[in-house]
Amino acid sequence: MILAWPWFALALALPLLVRSLPPLHRPRLHHDGFALQGPQGGLPRWYGALLWGALVLALCRPQLMGEPIVQYQGSRDLLLAVDLSDSMRTPDMFDGSQQQDRLSAVRKLIRQLILTRQGDRIALIVFADHAYLLSPLTEETQALLTLANELDFDLVGRTTALGEAIALANAHKEPDRDATLLLITDGRNTAGSADPLAQARQAVAAGLKIYTLGVGADPDSQALAPAQPDPSTELDEPLLTELATLGQGRYFRARTQDDLIAMDLSLEQLEPAARASHSYRPLTELYPWPLALFTLLLLLPMLWSGVQGRSR
Repeated sequence: MILAWPWFALALALPLLVRSLPPLHRPRLHHDGFALQGPQGGLPRWYGALLWGALVLALCRPQLMGEPIVQYQGSRDLLLAVDLSDSMRTPDMFDGSQQQDRLSAVRKLIRQLILTRQGDRIALIVFADHAYLLSPLTEETQALLTLANELDFDLVGRTTALGEAIALANAHKEPDRDATLLLITDGRNTAGSADPLAQARQAVAAGLKIYTLGVGADPDSQALAPAQPDPSTELDEPLLTELATLGQGRYFRARTQDDLIAMDLSLEQLEPAARASHSYRPLTELYPWPLALFTLLLLLPMLWSGVQGRSR
């Protein structure tokens, strides 16, 4: 809490100053209907001090400062479409010396994107057998982080509907505002009736820019046991490259967690995040509360005197 006019606090000393002055020998007004006009106001000193203190506090204009609100310049719309098909379980992504599945690595990337792009509006789309909107475009960072942490294989199926994901992203962008789609997958279009290239052409005509990200280790990766299948055979890199070219974006290839970090840095250069232009803290005026207390304390003696008068 702050005081907008703190110099009014000097008025707290006025009663002491008045008491230090020589007494004035003049008759005092007295009326039973207004006890404050009687000798010594008819009230204890602590009551008068409380009354005066409430008035002075109201004059000081107390204010409650809210949390800082940052306004951004150059805000963008970013739609993240994440493949949750069964192949994303493949544990072929290295994070240093630690081996992890593809979806765990992608979760880290999405959380990083959300945290570093505050001020941008972000939407989350998940797809497998079909595509679903998990979150519309929003700046609610905490809600997006919660949803990113909850991404799981069992949400939408086992196959990959790339065309539906692009169509859904195009359907949920604002018509009069350009947007960017980051399509993250480890496979090829194996589900849905929507053709990815046809949907990409429509989306680009509507102002959607498309980046694609292929995840998964190379065929000679040592992340998998010899008995496990080639982790990259399902990745349709020619299609992802063509989608990115058609969408005036870029195709990224991520084989490790370090590749995902490098991709995040490259995307920041290609599509800079919003920059904070200025911030402010909203103020809530609190002076009505001490003013209400002052008014109540002022009226109580009058009301009490009236009650006593009627009881006689």
